[in-house]
Amino acid sequence: MPVITLSTPPHFKFWPSVVSHGWCDLPPYGCDESARILYRIQQLNDGSIVRLVLRQRDTGAVEVAVEGLAALSPEQENEIRAVAALILNLNRDLGNFYATLRGHPRYAWIEPLGAGRLLVSPSIWEDAVKTLFTTNTVWKMTIQMCQRLVTLGDPYPGGGHAFPPPERIAAMPPDDLNAHVRAGYRSAYLHELAANIVERKVDLEAWRDPALASDDLYRRIKSLKGFGDYAAGNMLRLLGRFDRLATDSECRAVYRDSINGGSAAVHDREIAAYYEPFGQWRGLAQWMDVMESYLRTV
Repeated sequence: MPVITLSTPPHFKFWPSVVSHGWCDLPPYGCDESARILYRIQQLNDGSIVRLVLRQRDTGAVEVAVEGLAALSPEQENEIRAVAALILNLNRDLGNFYATLRGHPRYAWIEPLGAGRLLVSPSIWEDAVKTLFTTNTVWKMTIQMCQRLVTLGDPYPGGGHAFPPPERIAAMPPDDLNAHVRAGYRSAYLHELAANIVERKVDLEAWRDPALASDDLYRRIKSLKGFGDYAAGNMLRLLGRFDRLATDSECRAVYRDSINGGSAAVHDREIAAYYEPFGQWRGLAQWMDVMESYLRTV
């Protein structure tokens, strides 16, 4: 089995990055909490389906074992390296984030833990679909919708499927898609998004352009059907844009109970004022507050 080793940046901690939010539970991801292993079934550019097994070694490096191929071509190895670096945000510099937090004792736990990197998908398409499946529902239903959708992707011989490309979703009749995924009103939005990508009416990968202002990017995300304030804010986080907040009911509850002393009346403008000193990192500081009770136990 081929094994690839990736060097990691300072402060990088594998497991806090993997469990930074719920994507590790959504196929084609999977994880083994006791062994601290992240799995992913990935379709390569040449059509090969592989199972990636990621873990951090004592040296700090990330090891990626590649199941499903006896050997890797240089092109395949380069692609897998790029995928692993992207999903773990290995190229993101959090030095300024940690420096910003040092003036706030409440956040002293974050830097030693190496928290702050968010697990993402290799494509913005996948992140957008999963975000859509988190809207107006409970987590159990999100997992079930993803499980059903992923069966539309190409199978891995050892079990499981790769994430289906937009072309496959767009080619399905909307009623058939809804019958299979059972995502309710989201199925129509999913089909339209896939069709718009195939017809080149929208280019999600262009959203990675660092020259694109966050406000402009926010408006582009919100132009997609099914993507309101919460979904747009979540997508901004996954794209590494933390200069605006994504305040939902969970964020309000955490602020009320953990920061504001349990006050019953919490206004978004009060929350915004609290995070203002964090500048470009305000959205990440807010997410760390949401995840603190879990991340401090890993």
